[in-house]
Amino acid sequence: MAILSATEKKRASKILNILRSNLPIRASDFASIIVNEETRDPFRVLVVTILSQNCTDIAAIKAYRTLEKRIGITAGNLAQAEVREISESIRVAGLHKQKSKALRQMGRIVSQEYAGDISKILQEPLNEARDHLQNLPKVGPKTADVLLSVWGKATISVDTHVERVSKRLGLTPSKAKYAKIRSDLMQLFDVEDYGKIPLLFMAHGRRYCKAIRPLCLTCPVQRLCPYSAKALP
Repeated sequence: MAILSATEKKRASKILNILRSNLPIRASDFASIIVNEETRDPFRVLVVTILSQNCTDIAAIKAYRTLEKRIGITAGNLAQAEVREISESIRVAGLHKQKSKALRQMGRIVSQEYAGDISKILQEPLNEARDHLQNLPKVGPKTADVLLSVWGKATISVDTHVERVSKRLGLTPSKAKYAKIRSDLMQLFDVEDYGKIPLLFMAHGRRYCKAIRPLCLTCPVQRLCPYSAKALP
């Protein structure tokens, strides 16, 4: 793993401070449902994160609420439910057929191997916990990192916004994959800021650093961005 220079870390720190000043994290963000969930049940966080894959936050939350109302979001309930019933409950989230099969299978695995409680996994060292979580259906690196981050583990989740913003800001190579992006961000930023990075980068990606026609002229980190230097006349 390459060691990043002090200059790179200083620039990353400036970027973070500017984003933090210009993009306050709103309570209405998708994160609210997983951070402020009434029961603080990691299984529920895992479910809503899976539902959020390849769909909007609003659709994922709606599917989550419907699933809770019709079936109840516990490993046991999902394990015993019919795939069709789960699918109908989460239809709004997209890819409902694949997700419904995965959720029932995950419910069965968690019921049988963890007695319905995956909190034991979260007590393991980071890398072991990530590996065990990724053995569950529909749980990849991003989903595992979201859950681990919510439970205070030192990791950073990388979604499409985080990837795009990180690459345009020159915080990671343009062809970097998930593991490399995550590793670079974890080297550049302080551990206490890991949980804020995905939220701030996501907000920045939606407001300024859009996939198509980014708003470089009004971007608050324009002077620190190599992409802006090339994009602007």
